[in-house]
Amino acid sequence: MTLDLEAGAREGGRARAVRDRVAHDERGRRHRERTALWLGTVGLGVAILVFWQFGLEHLVNPRYVSDPVTIAARIVELAAEGTIFTHVSVTLGEAGMGFVIGATVGFLSAFALSQTRSGYEVFEPFLIGFYSIPKIALAPLFILWFGLGTLPKVIMAALLVYFIVFVNTATGIREVQPGLLQVCRVFGASRRDLLLKVTLPAAAPALVASVRITFTRAIEGALLSEFVASTQGLGYLVSRASRAFDIATVFAGIVIIAAVVMTANTLLRLLQNRLTPWHRGQVHG
Repeated sequence: MTLDLEAGAREGGRARAVRDRVAHDERGRRHRERTALWLGTVGLGVAILVFWQFGLEHLVNPRYVSDPVTIAARIVELAAEGTIFTHVSVTLGEAGMGFVIGATVGFLSAFALSQTRSGYEVFEPFLIGFYSIPKIALAPLFILWFGLGTLPKVIMAALLVYFIVFVNTATGIREVQPGLLQVCRVFGASRRDLLLKVTLPAAAPALVASVRITFTRAIEGALLSEFVASTQGLGYLVSRASRAFDIATVFAGIVIIAAVVMTANTLLRLLQNRLTPWHRGQVHG
């Protein structure tokens, strides 16, 4: 009996050692992959900046392009003046309001229409037709209808968000297998149970994934309206600088817009991975 216990302990010790070694090797592999990815990203970024600083002027007239050093200095000047923070807060405020409105209306309308197949199919052709309209054609109309204030920017941002959230939420709801719903009903599930425990969890991955790309689309919608006509915001900053032929400020505004979008996208990706770590599906839009 004692020999059996000792043999079992030795086997258990060897199994733990193998498991620990495999786990250690896996951690090392992941660390090497992250390091290689980080070095590749940094290296590519440095190469782009070096080419931009010293090589781009040989391909493009220097009068029409600025270099990274000049752009960085201009961004520092705008930050020292406090101007850039005002424009960023205005654009993010418009995008944020448009995002909340568009996501809420998109989710509620998708859920309501997806309850009946005929309702969704009746609405879908009009949705596709309206979505195909270039948004740049709508921006001047919104400015004419609602003025130069915040409202047309919020509406444009909400529109860009609405379509993506609607399509992805409706797709997630409609992909629930009818057989699963029937089995749940057989086991006594109420309509409320089907909604909270089957339908909404099925749509959650697509909804959360769409949120990541729709906030950047909301920023795009706000910027689009600001380019057309505005008195504040990053789009106004770039548009005004381009009319004044201030190339350094134009590129500074573009870099700031890219930084804001990349930061928002990174934060939302982390949120998506935390809320739905099991989901790696495609997002429509």
